[in-house]
Order: sequence, then C-alpha cells, then structure tokens
Amino acid sequence: GQIHASLPKGGVVLLGDAIKAVKPYFGQGANSALEDVSVLAKCLGECGDDPAAAAASFDEARAEQARALVRTSRSFDGRGPLGTARFLVPLLLDIQ
Repeated sequence: GQIHASLPKGGVVLLGDAIKAVKPYFGQGANSALEDVSVLAKCLGECGDDPAAAAASFDEARAEQARALVRTSRSFDGRGPLGTARFLVPLLLDIQ
C-alpha cells in the first residue's frame, strides 16, 4: 500500500513507527525513521517544488522495505497470548 496520503488541502507522509507496525521490542522504530527521513530528503531534493512527486517517489523507494520490516517483525513470535513469551523467554534465559 501507499505510505503517503492525499488530503483535501495537501498531504502527509508517514515515517518510522507511524507507518510500520513492528513489535515494540524489535528495536527498529528509530532506525527506520532515520532511514525514512534520509530517503524523503533525497526525494524532496530530486523533485524540487513538487511535494506530491516527492511523496510518490518516497512511496516507491520505501514501501517494499516497510512491508519487509513488518513481515520480519511479525515472524519473531507466534500469534496468541503466548506469542510474546515464545520470543522473550529464550532471550531472558540467555542473559548471563
């Protein structure tokens, strides 16, 4: 899906955790936001005075990586009430 939306009086581009529903313990929210900002800045520079074109370029550049990040995050644990425990318990048992 698109990671920018048109509004009646302009548009909005979502970055980082606002667009990528990853597990809070995945630790990638700030990293992906920084990547998003870097890519968006490049798109804005390349598209000059056309923010709609910059948003479309950003969408094209980041959408697949955003989907891959969400898929990876979701694969860390299973569904249901024990899903988080199945991910966290081995990490806790490995603490020395």
